[in-house]
Order: sequence, then structure tokens, then C-alpha cells
Amino acid sequence: MNWQSLKHSSFRYSLTQDRLLAVAARFICAFLCVASLVSCGGDDKPAGIITIPLKYRAEILDPLYAVDESTVMVVNFLHRRLFAYDADGRLVSDLAESESLAGRVVRVKLRHGSATADDVVYALQRVQKDANQSWVMEQIAAVRKVGPLLIEIELSKSPRPASADWQMARIKLTLPQCAVFVAAEHRKGNGFVPFTRYRIESQTGDRIVFSTTDGSPRLEFLVMPDETARYFAFREARLDAYEALGIHRKLPYDADIYEPQTMHDLVVLYAAFNVSAPSALAQPGLRRAINLAFDRQAICQKTLLGACSGADYPVPAVLSPPPGRAFPPAGDYVLPQTKETVTLFTLSDKERMLIAEYMRHVFAKFNIHLEFRIVDLPSMVRESNKGTRGVYLMKWSADYPHAENFLMPLFHSRNAGIGGNRAHFKDQKLDTMLDRSGYSAREVDDIQQRLRELSPWLFIGFQNMQFYRLKKSRLRIPRIFAGWGERAISEPVR
Repeated sequence: MNWQSLKHSSFRYSLTQDRLLAVAARFICAFLCVASLVSCGGDDKPAGIITIPLKYRAEILDPLYAVDESTVMVVNFLHRRLFAYDADGRLVSDLAESESLAGRVVRVKLRHGSATADDVVYALQRVQKDANQSWVMEQIAAVRKVGPLLIEIELSKSPRPASADWQMARIKLTLPQCAVFVAAEHRKGNGFVPFTRYRIESQTGDRIVFSTTDGSPRLEFLVMPDETARYFAFREARLDAYEALGIHRKLPYDADIYEPQTMHDLVVLYAAFNVSAPSALAQPGLRRAINLAFDRQAICQKTLLGACSGADYPVPAVLSPPPGRAFPPAGDYVLPQTKETVTLFTLSDKERMLIAEYMRHVFAKFNIHLEFRIVDLPSMVRESNKGTRGVYLMKWSADYPHAENFLMPLFHSRNAGIGGNRAHFKDQKLDTMLDRSGYSAREVDDIQQRLRELSPWLFIGFQNMQFYRLKKSRLRIPRIFAGWGERAISEPVR
């Protein structure tokens, strides 16, 4: 197989797409510049307020139901948890002051002047009792009050060391579902009174405003689902943070007012092979060959304008070092004697359609024709859950920033279909590695190398988030999405 010719042809493909998108960028830029002559110069950004745009409405601010991007962000600012991520992506203590592990029991001492043991136990037991969110507490068997500011956490039984399970539990306790609020007020029906400096001042369909208890800047969350509207607000310096999507990554900005920053979004892009004999794709060697022929850098950096970082492994480097070994060679495989048609399930968004077209180009080199089946997300998930054969072009957005969340749900055989294993892949050796892993760098490296050998996916890469931060703002762009919250507001310069 001539790998060099494959790479050259894929590069030409990406350059063609890049030129088309560059022309489109210039056209949109010219249009916006003309439009700005009549539409710019709106209301100035209010002083003493930090404005953050939301792509969707955040209507129900019950932490238990904070699962979409907008609600997670708002709840993370409003509430504190036992542990949290700071703007630099470090796991730090929040309401917890100290902790000690003895056997499979952890004692956590709380900080003075904030939540009590009653508040913490009430909030966490509420999560445990919820059928949809109890997975958050998977590593925790029980939570008990020991003293006014002391709680005891009993870890669930597991083949892993208690220290590994506690580390996983600490990470999950940063999730918005684990927000701690004043238990007595919630019992009386007075909602969720937080332990941060923020209080809900007003909440309408498209705007949420937080007042503060310490005189720091108020927060304003504006629902702006239209990307062009967000770009205009960004051009007029009305936003403290702006995420550029698609073609807007190529449009100009005022470098005197804004500075660009990249957030490591915990989203992996992949195509799952749900195939079986007699399909040629049932051969691990052929799947490895397709992975080797796929030019990830060209598709991510040129065709998708830097919207992702190409990678031939599933765990983001921000969570665990990339594999230290080369991708395994393809080895032996047999091409179909006659052209084989395989269904590719995909959504209709521009990004995925560009990837799908390039996949069709690569697969054709192996005498495989990808027949597109464009569906909505519920239909794709339904077909995958049923085990319908085909290739599924999908994204996985991690619930929490840990390597385990990119391995166990996506590849363990017990999670086939609805659990996240969209390839319905089964490998006993891999299952054993996952069950026993403490997720050290060495263990993750071994697991990822095993996955590359088996190639149940066409690995594509990780989504990037291109942000611009208002230079004069106290808001920091966190390194990872989980870092949004009270700690993303810096102290004023004295």
C-alpha cells in the first residue's frame, strides 16, 4: 500500500477545503465590516459587571440537573463543592479544609465560616438517591456526619487501591451535581442558597444576573444562540469572554482590547467501527491501516480551521501523557475483492460533514464505499444502542476530567451501546486492564497502546475551544471547562 500517495492526496483535499473556507471568511468579514457601519456603536458595556455569553438557556438551576454546557457553567459559578478545579486546571480543596484516608474510610474536615457537615451530607445524599445521577457517587458507599465540621466518606468495595478510588471520588465531587447549599433553606422550600459570594439578582429567559456579597463585579450571563450575534457583541467589546466557532476563528479581532487563549475542551472526536465478519473492517489490521492513512493534522488544522487537535489515541494529553510508543503497524489484512458498502452514521453539522467526506476519500483507497446516513442525534444513539452495524461518527464529552472517563465508558464490554461503547467492542484482555487500572501514566499508556492495536475506532482528535478574553477584565479563561467558577475571577490588582 502506497502510504505516501494517500497522505499527498489527503493534503490536497484539505488545501482545497482551506481555500474555500478562506474565501468564505473574507466574504463574511467584508459583510460584517459593512454591517458594522450601521449596527455597531450600541450600548456600552456596563461598568462593574462581567458579561459571559451562553449558547443555550440555563433555566433550571437545580445542581442535580446541571448536565448541559450552559447550566453547568452557571451552576459552577453559583455554588461551591468539597473540591474544585482552579483556572489553571488543578484539582484543589474548596469547602474541604483537610482530608485523611484510613483503610477505605476518608474523614474530611470542612472550612470554618461556610458549609456545615449537615449541608454537605444533605447535598451528597440527595445525589445518591437520584436514579439518574447516582453514578456520580459510584466510588462512595456512604456519607456520614461525625461532627459539626467533620464528615466521613466510606468508599465502595473495589479491586483498586483505596487511594485510587478516593482520587476518582474527589474528581467526581467537583461536578455541579455535587454542589453544596444551605440544607435548612432547601428543606423549607427556599431553593438553593449558595456558599459563594454570588446571589441570583434576576433571571429571565435570556439573561441571568448575579449580585455579590463582597462588592466584587456582578456576573451577567447572556443567552446568545446565534454565532454572528456573539461575534458582533465581541467586536463591540461587550463580552468579557468570547468563544470563536467555525469560520469566525478566521475573522479579525482588536488585539488592543482582547487576547486569544485556547481552552482544552474534554471532547474526543472519533468514528466507531461496529462491524463483524464478513465485513473487511472486522480485521484489526485493516482498521489499523485506515488509522495510519488518516491525515489528522490536515483535517483538523486546515479543513476544520484548528477546531481540533489530531490524535491517534482517546485520552487528552492534558489528563495523561500521549502514548510513548509509535502506532502499531497495519500488518496483514485482505482488501474486499469487490467494493464493499458500509453505512456511515453522521449528524448534518458542517464540521462532521467535512470529516465524513474525507473519511469517504480515505476508505475508498481500501475498496470500501461509505454510504452516508444523515440522522439527528437521538436517531443515531438509538441505532447504536440497537447494535445496528456501521461506522458511527461521534463525539464524546467527558463528564469529569480524568483518563478513566475516556476509557471505561467507551471501551469496556459491559458498556456496549447505551453505556458509551459505540463500537460494541469486546476484548477480555482490555476489560481486565480497565477493571484493575489505577490510571497511572504507565497504565494509561498500556491501555491506549492496546486500543491502537485493536483499533475499534478511527481516532480523529480532540476538540479545541478558541477563546478571546477582554484584557481589562478580572475574568480568566480556565485551562479546562471544569475550571469555570468563582476561582476564574482574579483578585483586583492593588
